[in-house]
Amino acid sequence: MRKASREIIAPAKGTSFYMVHFTAPTLCHEDYWHFHPEFEIVYVPHGRGKRFIGHKPSRYTGGDLVLLGPNILHNTFNFGYESPAENYEEYVIQFKREQLAAMTDHFPEFGDIAKLLDKAGTGIAITGKSKHRIGNRIKKMPNLAPFPRLLHLFEVLREMSATPDYIDLKARESFPLSTAHSVRIQQVYQTIQTRYQDDVSTRQIAAQLSMTESSFCRFFKQATGKTLKQALTEVRIQKACLLLTGSDLPIATVASHAGFNNISLFNRAFKALTNHTPQQYRQSMQVTLVV
Repeated sequence: MRKASREIIAPAKGTSFYMVHFTAPTLCHEDYWHFHPEFEIVYVPHGRGKRFIGHKPSRYTGGDLVLLGPNILHNTFNFGYESPAENYEEYVIQFKREQLAAMTDHFPEFGDIAKLLDKAGTGIAITGKSKHRIGNRIKKMPNLAPFPRLLHLFEVLREMSATPDYIDLKARESFPLSTAHSVRIQQVYQTIQTRYQDDVSTRQIAAQLSMTESSFCRFFKQATGKTLKQALTEVRIQKACLLLTGSDLPIATVASHAGFNNISLFNRAFKALTNHTPQQYRQSMQVTLVV
């Protein structure tokens, strides 16, 4: 599996946000964990699959529409797509927090959108009839000129803020980065993603960053709100979730592949993060859910 990467978002010249429409076979079904400081809207018009977002994977059917807050670790949506690959398509919109914050400061009409963006800090999925009503508006955007496309984005966010048809994806922000700390935190998570099966110690990571062990522990806790052990456990559980849903491996083997050498410890950590036992999680992800 690939290490997590910080994705660089570059809007086209003369535009304030990034938008793209992907269709098969442009995209490959690859395991690509990544994050970025921009908000992201993803609309999958049809099909079923799994979302791999943070440490709380979930299912969707009949297409999907999600809004993710900044720096939420997530995999590509086509990676979890279970319908025929040749039918896959997705619309992606990415925009900066500061852009909408500035609008909210000057225009009170953006107040409800500001509340929506707060909810997106853990990720939300739009459900029911709202999913495709809003999605149909998104589908029009790639063919619009920059200014009407921007107005359509505002309307998409307004409709998202008004609908009661949504669920909280409960994805934690894995990279709450400040500008000063972003490079070092990215290095730490890249090491964890690469070496999650090993015994990664604070001493080893501190040496890698040319820091003392105590300084690193304080720095990492302040920057992420977590200890290195907690971050490592979350990554290991993410890997276990992929194995549980993508293979028929025995749970003990999944635990071992995910970096746990003690099955009891694995079961406790998995339950603490997902609210399910590994077996319950595997069974729940095999059930077709309509959202």
